[in-house]
Amino acid sequence: MQIQKQLLIAAAGVLLWSSSSASAQVSVGAQTQIDTGRGAMPCNETTMAASPSNPLEIVGAWNDYRDGSAKTGVGLSMDGGETWTDFLLRPPPAFQAFTEGDPMTAADPRTGALWAGGISFSGNGGIFCARKDPGATTFGPVVMINAASGIDKGWMAAGPDPANPSGATRVYCAYNFGSQFSTTMGNTWSSVVALGSGLGFLPRVGPNGEYYVTFWDFGTGVKLMRSFNGGVSFDPTIHIATRMDVWGIDGSRVPGNYRVASLNGLAVDPNDGTLYCVYPDTTNVLPNGSNLDVYFTKSTNSGSNWTTPVVINDDASPVPGDQFFPWIEVDESGRLHLHFLDTRHTIQDDDDSPGFIDAYYSYSDDQGATWTEIRLTAQPWSSGLDGFGDAFIGDYLGMSTAGHRTLPLYLTTDNGNADVFTNVITDGPATTFCFGITCPCGNTDPDAGCGNLGIDGNFATGGLLEAAGSNSLAADDLTMTLSGIKSTAAGVLFVGTTQASLPFGDGQRCVFGSLKRYPLEMSSAGGVIVFGPGQIVAGGIPTAAGDTRHYQAWYRDLGGPCGNSTNVTNALSVTWLP
Repeated sequence: MQIQKQLLIAAAGVLLWSSSSASAQVSVGAQTQIDTGRGAMPCNETTMAASPSNPLEIVGAWNDYRDGSAKTGVGLSMDGGETWTDFLLRPPPAFQAFTEGDPMTAADPRTGALWAGGISFSGNGGIFCARKDPGATTFGPVVMINAASGIDKGWMAAGPDPANPSGATRVYCAYNFGSQFSTTMGNTWSSVVALGSGLGFLPRVGPNGEYYVTFWDFGTGVKLMRSFNGGVSFDPTIHIATRMDVWGIDGSRVPGNYRVASLNGLAVDPNDGTLYCVYPDTTNVLPNGSNLDVYFTKSTNSGSNWTTPVVINDDASPVPGDQFFPWIEVDESGRLHLHFLDTRHTIQDDDDSPGFIDAYYSYSDDQGATWTEIRLTAQPWSSGLDGFGDAFIGDYLGMSTAGHRTLPLYLTTDNGNADVFTNVITDGPATTFCFGITCPCGNTDPDAGCGNLGIDGNFATGGLLEAAGSNSLAADDLTMTLSGIKSTAAGVLFVGTTQASLPFGDGQRCVFGSLKRYPLEMSSAGGVIVFGPGQIVAGGIPTAAGDTRHYQAWYRDLGGPCGNSTNVTNALSVTWLP
């Protein structure tokens, strides 16, 4: 195992990191509390989702005790995680209960729709969800996925419908009863298809609509179910890995009296369909107790075969800590993102109470061969302030990644009670948005701006705006490259302060507010225009570090699909650094 690690904790509390060996610059923003309306009551069990087609709109959720009993708290950000609004998501009145929670979220990579949901724990309860459409600032009506008692721990996922991967979405929900799917964006749901005995049924969707569910079988088994017909039926159960140590749902192998359930994490590469699974296990038993680590395995053949599990976390020496609650995601570039809790920074025994815990983020650019770790918390927080007498900090964590922007969601007790926090982690100079959206004449390209005539003569593909360099004002080395247009075509880069979405020529304009246009350029023989370096900052926008500006390119598209002779690309959002 090779771990590369560099870490700088700035005096202002902002964590900034950059790697000399990584393929992209990484910047970790300051901790941001997202349960802003909760008061002093505790929160725990986090989940987060964002879509690569709309990455600046993000949903997070958690167990929220603001009214004296558990409910599903939801946070919504419309600006990439910089600011948040929060509220309680309840089932319809007939299905409400004193105790609700077990939050779940999902995002559709095709449309950018978001879902949030939870469980109502009562005889007349069940599992429920609500959808937020792109651009909307509120969620729509709450829908009961299944009105039944005895439901436990559900998660959601959304992705291509295997019958129409490029044009339709299928939404999934998996829990202890089994799996259900929706072909109506979550408005109506199928009947339950059983998955077997287990806990922590976590659904994920592959690039062609392959459907996977991992779970813990209550014993040594890390298990997988898969379906190639959209969840209508499943292949026989697949064994991913065998745990070396087993403890019960209410058991633990870490300092503190809270429970640590043996739940798995699962992610699917949206490009090649590689599956990645993580889970906690005991590596060895030392004088201070069991040494828990995060184990990692992958499959390159749709889950049929898996690599030998390996430990992927670093640790303290000579007294190691415990790593647990692992969550894994894969972004559009194939980069792996890992989030977990960690006790390495305090020497403590497993039978000590309370426990002292940190939150960590880690990533890999080589499919899990090497990892780079970043500590998110400035100091360990105490599980004794969890609001339950060191008995419950939740059972899992969540994280979203989309558009070069990753947000882990975790609790700390630094405020004297359990609150949920995130950091905006960027691994490139810009966040991409405004692609894969509905275009004026059906000319939608899920990977760029709206379809054009372009260099390839294909109305299904559009102009693409990409960023390289850094988002440093002092360096002024940012470049924005427009590609996929005709040769010797006029193009203009423009920048604004706000976002919206309106038809504009043959495309969809997404940049508004205080606008500035850069000089007109002509494309090369290959249909490419490069704006910068030494041009983006010099144009006068932005004006100071911390400014967020949005960029889009207009270009001439004679003979384009809608007949308007002009088009625009996708858009880029840049938060400028000194």
